[in-house]
Amino acid sequence: MADQKLAKLLATIEEAGALLLSLWPGRTGAAHDNLGVTSKADGTLVSEADMRSNQLILGAIRELFPDDAILSEEVAPDVEALRHAKRTWVVDPLDGTSSFLHGRDDFSILVALAEHHTPTIGIMRFPARNLLVLGLRGAGATCNGAPLRVSSHARARQGCVYIRNFEANRSELACPMMDSGLALLKVASGELDGAIIRMTTHREWDLAAPIAVLLEAGGRVTDQTGVEIRCGTGILDFSYCIASNGLIHQELQDLIPA
Repeated sequence: MADQKLAKLLATIEEAGALLLSLWPGRTGAAHDNLGVTSKADGTLVSEADMRSNQLILGAIRELFPDDAILSEEVAPDVEALRHAKRTWVVDPLDGTSSFLHGRDDFSILVALAEHHTPTIGIMRFPARNLLVLGLRGAGATCNGAPLRVSSHARARQGCVYIRNFEANRSELACPMMDSGLALLKVASGELDGAIIRMTTHREWDLAAPIAVLLEAGGRVTDQTGVEIRCGTGILDFSYCIASNGLIHQELQDLIPA
């Protein structure tokens, strides 16, 4: 990918981040009643903020990469087209809508490029925290320009595993709850040793960008059986996502209920 195109995409993501901040109840102090909040079929929320951010980002991708497929949380997928696509952009224009609407600052924008269903570019923008995270295949992972690296612990530390949507039999490992995007960034930075997410409402757009970042930070991401997760398919065919520093991966797999 030409650096110029990536720079233009990053500029649009920055614009989308500024838009979200202008609507964010945590900054405006206003309730979210005027954001047109509705519930989807799976019970998750969507708002005007999600849709306006989506419009900006998808517009840029279509202009810059007209031959690539797109899988976005806010657009019904064409599964057959995605199955044959060599390059697919996977977009969550507002990851953590509930956090956003309640004024918390751990929401993000997640954009990834999956080539042959493997994430090769991951962009994570946390507007309220002013963090830009990049994972570029073969070039490493950074947060605001500083290199990211997973932890080197051979055993999971107490309070250093993100556990979502189920109860593990070793509750002492669980860290405080936060949005999954931020948790996966903390695994990439070494602050957490790993994460296990039971796939209830999570989908590819929640995972693709963090996967690209984690892989470049030296981590490992698989499903519950140890198989690498394919992204950009439009199909959910696994039950758990496990992200780790690689050293504790089997330990995390063993936490999943039989």
